[in-house]
Amino acid sequence: MRTLKVAVIGDAIIDEYHYTEPLGQTGKGNILAVKYKSMEQFAGGAIAVANHIAGFVDQVTLLSALGQENSQEAFIRNKLAENVRAEFLYFTSAPTVIKRRYVDADSSAAKLFEVYFYEEEPRDQVLEQAACQWIKENLSQFDLVVVSDFGNGFIAGDMIQAICDEAQFLSVNTQINSGNRGYHVITRYPHADFIALNEPELRLAAHDRYSALTEIATQIGEQLEASKMAITRGTQGAMMLSFNPKEAYDCPALSTKIVDRVGAGDSFLALASLCLASGISPEISLFVASSAAALDVQIVCNREAISPISLYKYMNTLLK
Repeated sequence: MRTLKVAVIGDAIIDEYHYTEPLGQTGKGNILAVKYKSMEQFAGGAIAVANHIAGFVDQVTLLSALGQENSQEAFIRNKLAENVRAEFLYFTSAPTVIKRRYVDADSSAAKLFEVYFYEEEPRDQVLEQAACQWIKENLSQFDLVVVSDFGNGFIAGDMIQAICDEAQFLSVNTQINSGNRGYHVITRYPHADFIALNEPELRLAAHDRYSALTEIATQIGEQLEASKMAITRGTQGAMMLSFNPKEAYDCPALSTKIVDRVGAGDSFLALASLCLASGISPEISLFVASSAAALDVQIVCNREAISPISLYKYMNTLLK
């Protein structure tokens, strides 16, 4: 993996955790009152994916967009791994995306509610043109391109086709979240070599709630001419499908302790993409990625990236 040239393209997101202590119901209504304790910021989205990958390769290039106002650029650059080279473009009419979560201080898994600071589809022709130019001039030099598409407006217009045209090995995740549910699916991409989705993301793309996962995955995989697809299923583990030859592998959930599920899909995408682009078998790739996700749910949000040493130790423990 170390010699792979990797590019990560996607939305830059700042995750904020505002830790609180529940006080109970207010005296004059059915509202939960909490006492504010503290706040912590994390670099999420495509930034987290790049940081996960950075421990396993010599250098990662990150292409993303920040807001001209409230860019949070100093914080983001401080959180990037030393070997992540950032190429930032700038929205003229949208801020850097912030997702603020109010959390029970005694349990990061117990989130009360969240607030989004962003603009829905802030189409910016100047930004799109600059992104397309960078993609056409640079993307073909990378062995692996990982697209972490959160549907927050950065990847839009002609960028999608340009990415598909230029990437040598393209790995894509299109995440469903509260701001894009129903409007953001993997089929907005005409092609991908590897697709990583959770079960709801896959079923939404196929508009199919009940059919077998392998049937739906085959339909979407053939449509995008993919060679591999992974479907993550939370406590039910994950599945990896290879379409040529046709093979399917299952892996149970490997986590023994869950602190926070936020970011687990990003670590799965990062490690599965690295393994498959390196020629590692789908079965082993699934185990490595599932192990990374199992480690990630033991970390609060994106407080730290998955490191090779911690991952190797965890896998060795699992195999004993």
